[in-house]
Amino acid sequence: MRLADIDVVSPTSLNEALTVLHERSDRIRPIAGSTDTIIQLKDGLLQTKELLDISKLGELRYILREGSRIRVGALCTYSEIIESSVLASSCWMFLNACRTIGTPQIQSRATIGGNLANASPAGDSIPPLYVLDAMIKVQNSERARHIPIEKFFLGYRKVDLRPDELITEISFEAVQSPCDATFLKLGLREAHFISLVNMAIRIRWAEDGASFSDLRIAMGAVAPVVIRARKCEEFLQNQALGEDVVWQASRIASDEASPITDVRASAEYRRAMIPSLLYKAVHTLIDQRKAWEKR
Repeated sequence: MRLADIDVVSPTSLNEALTVLHERSDRIRPIAGSTDTIIQLKDGLLQTKELLDISKLGELRYILREGSRIRVGALCTYSEIIESSVLASSCWMFLNACRTIGTPQIQSRATIGGNLANASPAGDSIPPLYVLDAMIKVQNSERARHIPIEKFFLGYRKVDLRPDELITEISFEAVQSPCDATFLKLGLREAHFISLVNMAIRIRWAEDGASFSDLRIAMGAVAPVVIRARKCEEFLQNQALGEDVVWQASRIASDEASPITDVRASAEYRRAMIPSLLYKAVHTLIDQRKAWEKR
């Protein structure tokens, strides 16, 4: 199929977009930044003769803080997220994860909603949203649904999004301080790479300042969907963060993964790298806390 043969509908309001989607849900495909969709069309991985271009819907492009809650419109590009003063002051981990995605050209086009809909288990923005307990708002012409992010992803490249629905917003609680969360990734080169393994951690420090009273760990590219390392979380909670404890926790996290072999890395390599990444992440949090206390 030639791209020139595809009919593109370009609504100028959300209501118009949802109406079109309702009328043509059996045959039309929404696009925004198109950084994935156009490639899929050219490679024959996606078959459609109609596209719904929602990139002009300015009402889905915002980053707001309301009390302790952050709201991000689904059409925000990664450039807009990276440049957001709201996120710089309230969720540095998420902003920093988005900073690692693609080239500046990709960042200026790709949208957070499109990344979620694409549902790649290696998506770098997704593990931070897991540990932030993000809610995904989806809408059709009749109603809106709010879905916890862990329930939004149903399997490899599968999400809880009906044919007549659009992702319209992502929301989550602000992080109290920069030393309470971190994001790390591993790839084949220094920049602009798809993750072999990525990891986000959000913690609360115990009163003793030497252990975590609560924590969430999410790992990407190690299973069909991003996963929470719940056994590792439980083990680390209220444990003194000695070297032996951190390494034992890292091995527990590795056992929770079910990676695959693909063109970028073997399953064995991915599993072997999880302990190193978690060890580094924990020590990054410790170093961040020390730097924060010296301010």
